[in-house]
Amino acid sequence: MNRRHLVALSVAGALALAACGSDDDAADTTDAPVETEAPADTEAPVETDAPADTEAPVETDAPADTEAPPAEVPADWPESIIFTLTPSQETGGLIETAEPLAELLSAELGIGVEALVPSDYAGVIVALQSGQAQVAGGLGPSQMVQAADTAGADLILQSVRFGDSQYVTQWFTNNPDEFCTDEPVADEDGLLFCNGVADATGPTDGPIGAEQLPLIAGKTVSFVDQGSTSGYLIPSLGLLEAGVDPLDDIESLFAGGHDSSVQAVYDGDAEVGVSFNDARGGLLETVPDVGEKVVVFGWSSPIPNDGFAVAGDLPEDLKAAITDAFVTIADTEDGAALLDELYEIDGLVPVPEGSYDIIRSLETELADLLS
Repeated sequence: MNRRHLVALSVAGALALAACGSDDDAADTTDAPVETEAPADTEAPVETDAPADTEAPVETDAPADTEAPPAEVPADWPESIIFTLTPSQETGGLIETAEPLAELLSAELGIGVEALVPSDYAGVIVALQSGQAQVAGGLGPSQMVQAADTAGADLILQSVRFGDSQYVTQWFTNNPDEFCTDEPVADEDGLLFCNGVADATGPTDGPIGAEQLPLIAGKTVSFVDQGSTSGYLIPSLGLLEAGVDPLDDIESLFAGGHDSSVQAVYDGDAEVGVSFNDARGGLLETVPDVGEKVVVFGWSSPIPNDGFAVAGDLPEDLKAAITDAFVTIADTEDGAALLDELYEIDGLVPVPEGSYDIIRSLETELADLLS
């Protein structure tokens, strides 16, 4: 946050008479020679008016007069845009955080920005396709592909978490006796892991615990949303590769958000669940023992992180301004806090060329396996 401090300078002039200034001196000069009148004349010389005149110099008005006027918004920019976000967590809390982020974006662009959180993942893409939204954030990898391929959007930024632009699907359970081959161990936050997941140093260490996936047959599994890459597509492919049909061999529960998927397993509504790593952290404040009752037993292969996209028909300079604005916001204290609260984003980087090609291949492979 930039703060400007106006420092007011006051100038006070004081003249000291060369004479000692005592009453005794005045008594010695009763002849009133010409020389004694000089000090009287110098009590208000021209120079003594200067301090009074400089109390309100022209320079004190300069800050108000010289403040740079707001940059003029290009004529082809819309008066306002809509910023839609993926409902990866409870919608009410998401919109409360999204609105301040929209205000920061508006301040950077100089145009109005309204936040919109649809009820499901598909609604974000529909909003881009129909022109109901011009900017989209928190787009999962599958949504990034859909935004580009079906909504004609430009992919501008990719999220960074824990210093990495990749992440994984994590598998967790409230029944570690069945899904853990070793004793669960806790990290510094008290979150439990087994099957060697705690030793992983990053997403490229996945997959981990894939040999336990056949045990999921016949269980109730908490997924996030059918449009979620880490919350449904990747784990469905993992189940198929383990010989478990995600349509027929399990009972599916769609929680609607990553934190809600964790909550479903914590509450016992499902025995196994999936989310991004580590969505349990978002529940620690309200459910302090979530890391003890919900144990992570597996990781998927690496997945490119979520990101941000803009409508393809926006002016090119506006697209660039939106991109720069998000990067600027992410570098501020308030902006970083909002991005962390929204999607646990640590930073934003340009989307690497071909970053989401693996997702296109995944969807093709998954479609073939399910057909």
